[in-house]
Amino acid sequence: MKSLNSTSLAMTIASVGFVVASGMLEEAQSLQKSPPSEIVTGEVAQVEGEFHMAKDSQGELTLDIVDKSYVITSQAGGKMRLELDDHTKVQKRVNPGDKIEAKISSEGHTLSVTRLEP
Repeated sequence: MKSLNSTSLAMTIASVGFVVASGMLEEAQSLQKSPPSEIVTGEVAQVEGEFHMAKDSQGELTLDIVDKSYVITSQAGGKMRLELDDHTKVQKRVNPGDKIEAKISSEGHTLSVTRLEP
């Protein structure tokens, strides 16, 4: 009876391993098939975000600014909203009038925002 249980356990482990490996292979293939990310450039027309008071490491009150989205205007005059989240890399905070370059994923997520020097 014990050998039957050991065999069943081994089969279950092998099956679970196969399912996990299949899922990883499928995910890797879908990543290869997804279109590459897009680079957009434009001038910041509007910055939307939250402002609140916070304390720094010395206990001093500071104004904490968290940007949530940027509305940019392209050279052709079109407007685009770039939604920011915790995964968006912003090297330097931008303000209206700044020119930026943003990397957008194939799913439409803003991956990074870089302020272009004048």
